[in-house]
Amino acid sequence: MPVKGHGGFAPPSDLMKANHRKQRGFTLMEIAITASILLMLAGMAVPAFSDTIGDAEVASAQSMLSRVRTGVDFYNLQHRDEFPGEVSDVWSASTFENQLRMASDIDGATAAQGTAGYPFGPYLTEPLPASPFNDLATVMVIAPGGSFSTPDDSTGWIYWADTGAFKINCSESTSEGEAIYDL
Repeated sequence: MPVKGHGGFAPPSDLMKANHRKQRGFTLMEIAITASILLMLAGMAVPAFSDTIGDAEVASAQSMLSRVRTGVDFYNLQHRDEFPGEVSDVWSASTFENQLRMASDIDGATAAQGTAGYPFGPYLTEPLPASPFNDLATVMVIAPGGSFSTPDDSTGWIYWADTGAFKINCSESTSEGEAIYDL
């Protein structure tokens, strides 16, 4: 590109200015390569993130189970080997929760904490938590002699009144393949 006054050639500084003016953005190839690299990184990160969320839900469920199981054990210890959930031979989820959350007498009758004649409990200070897997805080009480075959996700929790067993009502499995119901 001849330029007057420079012997027919443009000085290098003029060529750099001309080339700089031509390159104002990224080429389609550069954008495609960048996008493919970002997609590959996202493809590696999403499964790891999903496993982390699943692990956190399992840890939360284990903590909740431990808290309620400890409350059931203490109730049983203080109430002559009786498990919570029964009043006058009737088993119910509301009685189960009341006997764990309120003060009680030796026979399982409940009253507000500090009421005279109700020296035991409370064993839980907060309402039963919602299951981290189905967001239900309801309890299915299996009365003595009753049966339950498989988890069906219809309630948050399952409680066996004859053994005091407390489990999560969840048909899912952990990332390692362990049934959440068996936690």
